[in-house]
Amino acid sequence: MNINLTLFGEMLTFAILVWVIMKYIWPPLMKAIQERQEKIAAGLEAAQRGQRELKLIQTNAAEQIHQAKIKASTILDQANQQATAFIEEGKASAQTERAKILAQAKLNIEQEINKTKDELQQHVVDLVIATTEKLLQQKIDETTQKNLINKLITNI
Repeated sequence: MNINLTLFGEMLTFAILVWVIMKYIWPPLMKAIQERQEKIAAGLEAAQRGQRELKLIQTNAAEQIHQAKIKASTILDQANQQATAFIEEGKASAQTERAKILAQAKLNIEQEINKTKDELQQHVVDLVIATTEKLLQQKIDETTQKNLINKLITNI
């Protein structure tokens, strides 16, 4: 047995096998590996981009929520101010109306008092005249009656 010839045969077979693999199997295999690496890299890049966008969106959402809270607070403050203004306006209107009603009531009371005084004075005068007529048993003429009435009114 010749080791050299067998060794050369095995080397030649191995070289042919390597050449066939390099020629027909290796390029598609490398192409598939490269495509897979590109897909993985693209997927990783998309995941990183998605995380950046998610952080940006979360930041924007937090800012919008903060702005909405500020706006809601402002609107609530304005509503409270308007409510307070309406209440104050209502109080002022009520005070004005109350003052008008009190003034009118005082005027009505004063008029009633004056009317009642006048009626009372007239009744007193009539009673005095009737009493005086009965005492004197005579009728007093009109001029004397007016003089007596005026004196009684001034005394009362």
